Amino acid sequence: MKKLSIIVYALIICQTISAQALQISGKIISATKQPIEFANVVLRTNDSTFVTGGITDSKGRFCMDNLQTGRYKLQVSSIGFQTRFLSILSQNKNLDLGTIEMDPSAVMLNEVVIAASNVINQSDRKIILPTSTQIKVSSNGFNLLQQLNLKHIQVNVVQKTISASGGGEVQLRINGVKASIQEASALRPEDILRVEHYEDPGLRYQGAEAVINYITRHHDTGGYVAMELTNSPHIGFGENGISAKINHKNSEFGLNYFGEYRDFKAMWRENSETFHFNNGKTFTRLEDGIPDNLARNQHVINLNYNYVNAGKWFFNATVKGSINDLTKRNYSSMLYPIDKPDQKVHMTDYSSSWEHSPSLDLYFQRTIKNNQAIILNVVGTYIDSNSNRNYTETKDNKQLTAISTNINGSKYSLISEGIYEKKGKVGKLSIGIKHTQSYTSNEYFESSLTQTNMKQSETYMYTEFQGKMTRLNYSVGIGGTRSWFKQGADGYQNYTFRPTLGLTYNFCENTFVRYRGKIYNTAPLLSDLSNVSQNIDSLQIQKGNSNLKPVTAYSNNIIFDTRKGIFSANLYIGHVYYNKPIMEQIDVVDNKFIRTKDNQQSWQKLNSELELSIRPLKDYLTLKWTTGVSYFDSKGNNYHHTYTNWYYRADANANYKNWAMMFQLVSHCNDFFGEKLIYGENHHILGLTYKHKKLTLGMMVLNPFSNNWSSGSENRSAQVTSRNILHSNETSRLFCINLEYNFSFGRKRESIQKRLNNQDTDSGIMSSNTK
Repeated sequence: MKKLSIIVYALIICQTISAQALQISGKIISATKQPIEFANVVLRTNDSTFVTGGITDSKGRFCMDNLQTGRYKLQVSSIGFQTRFLSILSQNKNLDLGTIEMDPSAVMLNEVVIAASNVINQSDRKIILPTSTQIKVSSNGFNLLQQLNLKHIQVNVVQKTISASGGGEVQLRINGVKASIQEASALRPEDILRVEHYEDPGLRYQGAEAVINYITRHHDTGGYVAMELTNSPHIGFGENGISAKINHKNSEFGLNYFGEYRDFKAMWRENSETFHFNNGKTFTRLEDGIPDNLARNQHVINLNYNYVNAGKWFFNATVKGSINDLTKRNYSSMLYPIDKPDQKVHMTDYSSSWEHSPSLDLYFQRTIKNNQAIILNVVGTYIDSNSNRNYTETKDNKQLTAISTNINGSKYSLISEGIYEKKGKVGKLSIGIKHTQSYTSNEYFESSLTQTNMKQSETYMYTEFQGKMTRLNYSVGIGGTRSWFKQGADGYQNYTFRPTLGLTYNFCENTFVRYRGKIYNTAPLLSDLSNVSQNIDSLQIQKGNSNLKPVTAYSNNIIFDTRKGIFSANLYIGHVYYNKPIMEQIDVVDNKFIRTKDNQQSWQKLNSELELSIRPLKDYLTLKWTTGVSYFDSKGNNYHHTYTNWYYRADANANYKNWAMMFQLVSHCNDFFGEKLIYGENHHILGLTYKHKKLTLGMMVLNPFSNNWSSGSENRSAQVTSRNILHSNETSRLFCINLEYNFSFGRKRESIQKRLNNQDTDSGIMSSNTK
């Protein structure tokens, strides 16, 4: 009897475990019995709530794991075929649907109907299911974003950057873990099940303007290797990376390397500076640059290990290394007074720097019954840095000014974070705490040695609830931050209240309006807090300010979004207000112009942007036009400036079979902060790629219709009025060749990855090169 009880008890346990992790699989074929690759497969509950989704493999197969028992609706769609819908009753066993045959589409218009199902609106995010065409022409996860054309997200394929209309941080994540652009570039498009776009990120993302989360397939056996090479044959420009993962049972081993180099031989400056002295006199100095060298080498490598215990708990350890091996900036110019052009002085401004930053990241995640989870993350980082600068002014072989600075920096930091989450029928509750502690020691040597020792910490706590009432989605959060800093006898202790509110009203499936408001704080940079002075040139000095205090910011924005067939429109209106912002000010002391930072009165930005998109041929052609205006109001303790900037962008993506072409045009999107106007880049890009199975070949040209590239800034200070322009012929008509190849072996089943990733990247060193 005892043995029988044990057997029955074991059967009950097995039945319970089986009920918690069911699997639905099948194979999609055409009427001619051929497998359909890259077909979209979406699983929803009976009330149309999204559960999971993905695409079929090269043999038309799909598999969905970790499902609960219940009734589901399965939707299968692919270009050229009619959409199939199946009702499924999933009981306490895995379900193999066998072969699902799809009929050819009779009318091309039906494909437009299918397109709407690729975007699913959730209470806290948009879920985008990449179509077969987008998967087919994309070579990696980064340029898949270019194909998806996410709202208010700008993808720069040359500089490998992603930005948002609101101007804040765009966080990339892979299965919830914060990732770099290089890690996103290592993703294979066919491994990406969906992309989650958080336009209204919660408190756990700590002020991010937007979050883009790749949900990918993960495996318990086998592995993959991916390689990406982008280089220019005629100038020094290259970005190359390789990544690999190997899975064995519950363990996964990963390697990711990225290397970047620049070596431009012809870059020069054109500056104009007017100095206003206390006695009423002014002096205007012009700078005519001579083409010289700019070089940079960067290496990033990550070694990763994780272990999964049957979905109950997960451990991850990552050793990271970032090596900015060498950055050189060599500028040569002729300086002369505007009224005496014959009195030329030869100026050289040479600088170099390097930074090595190893770190250890330990992560633990525990899933608890009743839809609860606990996440813990600890990251230790060491940053070793060095910076050198040599500035000279020479006339008639006589040295008039010589400035030589050398800076050695060491920084140690520890970041720890814990999050508790509970999902219920009415919404999701999140509670989190994050603490950062750092110690920085820098040595500044010019004419004498100055050493700074700084201690800084920040503690952030929050609770947030996200829920839904019929057509209204809402999120309410309450948080608080304690910021602390100490340098000798100077320092601060500051507390900030950080509430958030998000409201989204859905008029229908394709039209909504969203409001987002929050209060947050920003701590001073360690480089601005350094209690040191450095000479910039013969007239200017840069000085740190250890009395700076954290800044409180208020942000509000409204988004109206609508889609109708092949058309979509999005209107964004945002306002940001900084109270006591840290902005530059210039003081004149003994005929020297002292540049420093101080807590000024206020800064605000009002931005409005309209984005229109049309897909006349569905995935084969996508056109997007964006126009906007920004109004800046910058009020200092002794100045007040306003500035208005109009800008526009245009994007076009065309795909046909294995070919993809893109064109991007960007006008000046300028920024004004303090007394400084920073010019945005004015550029255009043309690219063409061809993909054959696992191999992608491509070419790209930056500014093909221009013979000069420039960027720069203006300073509207009453003490030093300046205009600084950096030119380069080499970054116009810059031609690059791209080669990508990836392959996998023996991949089966799925695993999970961590959902947090903290990292310290602020070395805390002040730079005296402000031009």
